[in-house]
Amino acid sequence: MKNSSMTPAAMASRESVLELSSVPSFFRSPIQMLSNLRKNRNLLKNLVARDFKVNYHGHILGFFWSMLEPLALTVIFFLVFVILRGQSDTLLPLKIMIGILIFNSFAKTMSHCTSCLIRNSSLIKQVYFPREIFPTAIAGFQLMSLALSITIVIPYMIYENIMPTNMLFLLPVAMFCSVLLGQGLGMIAAVIQVRIRDLKQIIDLIVRAGFFLSGVFFGAEIIPPEHLEMYFFNPIAVFIEMARAGVLGDLGVLTEIAILRSIFISILMFFIGSTIFVKYERTAVKYL
Repeated sequence: MKNSSMTPAAMASRESVLELSSVPSFFRSPIQMLSNLRKNRNLLKNLVARDFKVNYHGHILGFFWSMLEPLALTVIFFLVFVILRGQSDTLLPLKIMIGILIFNSFAKTMSHCTSCLIRNSSLIKQVYFPREIFPTAIAGFQLMSLALSITIVIPYMIYENIMPTNMLFLLPVAMFCSVLLGQGLGMIAAVIQVRIRDLKQIIDLIVRAGFFLSGVFFGAEIIPPEHLEMYFFNPIAVFIEMARAGVLGDLGVLTEIAILRSIFISILMFFIGSTIFVKYERTAVKYL
């Protein structure tokens, strides 16, 4: 008769393997993802720092480009729309730049998260660690870049004598939710992208269309009232209006229901995205 006894070390090793290969339930997946991120927070910080170094390596001004580039674009918009075209709304360049920054942060987060498994395939094949670190690092980098870039509103507010109001909190909420939505959608696409490589091109086309449909170059006030509610079902359009309202202190035609609905959609998509990613990424990486 064979001896079925196992040493404590062997039992611990076996339990760790079982834990590693186990797939959490639907509702526990986001909880496990957050737990894995907390346990590997040092690795997460290193990946975010790596993205900063890769993006700004060799640049003389380094991180300051995050602020100087949108500032230069704002000056160009002011020259084109206000000085050359004689636009009476001197705040239009600021509104456009806020729209560009919010939308680009969403678009870049979603696009980079979509291809995060393929881009890091060599690292994934070498060593195991929670793969949800990749999309979270991308979202963290984009949020920090957005926080640096959005500082362009300060000199413009000073120039236009715009005083901060109690609506200023809408700006960071819009920034966070736009990136959160991009991460949620990107994590869903990431596990599909490894099997259907054309998905990246399809998403890029949708994002380009969304750029012109989300109010980047116009405000919600020009939307006919009968179509305004449908327009606000686009959460990115709402986040752009929220960011503008936070800076200018005026909600305009934006409603509280639209704000709460868009925030809920972002949280829901992050929940669904993290659930799908955690449950299926181990199967997906087999096709890398």
